[in-house]
Amino acid sequence: MTAPGAVVGSGAGGRLRLPAWLSGRTLLGAAAIVVLLWLAPLVLPLGEYTHNIVGLTFMVMAAALAWNWLGGYVGQISFGHSAMFGVGGFVAARLMLALGLPFWVAWLAGGLVAGCYALLWGHPTLRLRGPYFSIATIGVGEATRLVATYWSGFTGGSSGLSLPLSGGPTKFQLYWYGLYLLSAAVAVSYWLRRSPIGLALLAIKEDVEAAADLGVDATRHQDLVLFLSGTMVGVCGGFYASYQAFIDPQDMFSFDRSISYILMGVIGGIGTILGAAAGAVVFVIIQEFLLANYSQLYLGLYGTLLILIILFEPLGLAGLLIRVRKLFGYRPRADVAAGGLRSAAVGGGMPGAVEPGVPVGPSAQPEPVSRETGGLEERSGSPPVDKGGSA
Repeated sequence: MTAPGAVVGSGAGGRLRLPAWLSGRTLLGAAAIVVLLWLAPLVLPLGEYTHNIVGLTFMVMAAALAWNWLGGYVGQISFGHSAMFGVGGFVAARLMLALGLPFWVAWLAGGLVAGCYALLWGHPTLRLRGPYFSIATIGVGEATRLVATYWSGFTGGSSGLSLPLSGGPTKFQLYWYGLYLLSAAVAVSYWLRRSPIGLALLAIKEDVEAAADLGVDATRHQDLVLFLSGTMVGVCGGFYASYQAFIDPQDMFSFDRSISYILMGVIGGIGTILGAAAGAVVFVIIQEFLLANYSQLYLGLYGTLLILIILFEPLGLAGLLIRVRKLFGYRPRADVAAGGLRSAAVGGGMPGAVEPGVPVGPSAQPEPVSRETGGLEERSGSPPVDKGGSA
């Protein structure tokens, strides 16, 4: 196993070191999974329908992970992410139709516009916490949908926009572009979760006022996460526009789409990478089954599923996995219990840090750490004494 910060390669120009929050084993494992998924359609006999659905599922997983950055890491539950999805999709479609830009350039441009739009309404509303922020996002999403519906010169109104089938990627090719989107979303999720920014986000999620007292710039960190989330969801909107070749405001900005991101997080486990991705997979599978068999009841069945999960397994599939592993003797580490973020006090590489599960004997006890405050030197087990000898 390659330790964090270890040398993973060297050349004539110097040595390459990984960041402290990224291990070589994690990097190699993720690369291996991406390669296997990239080669799967070329080796496995997947049908055309299955191939297309898997590519769409990759996009949905990326959008669910992007929502999880705000809802899971910051603790701000958003009901308005369909606004960024629709903005990114329509901007990308207009750029492809009017300027003839390559689809991937249009996707990125649409994502950036969606990220800026997220900052436009998110910077003031992120001062709200809990249900007040959620209610504000409902208003943003609905207002954006109404404006887009009546702005027929840009969105086509209720008639929507049709994209030409020629010149863009086919649904078969979109499988790999969906995989690239998912890979980028997982990489950003891991960075946000393991880096020092992740510790700041965890502090903001627990108590924003206390985090501010400790020097954490809550406004800057929340704005950064909202911009990244809006950008990724906007790029996913551009992907969806190319996948469907037809978009309209009622679909792109629908409240059902915002609810679906929350359902994915709740089903899989809010605040976890694997949970959000797994929740998206389960959501797409159930959606395809219910739409084919119970098209009038699928939203009600989703609501029933949500109630059952909240009542019996609030942590979703991630919590269920931990329960199953506990039956076989697994005990989660302290950093897992804290949301997967390594703490400086628990195995974080700091002097005197103690790894979870490692017994501390007399020889393993950390040395007393002295600290000087106002000319006084304090040691564990002894009263404060100044350097002159007076108490």
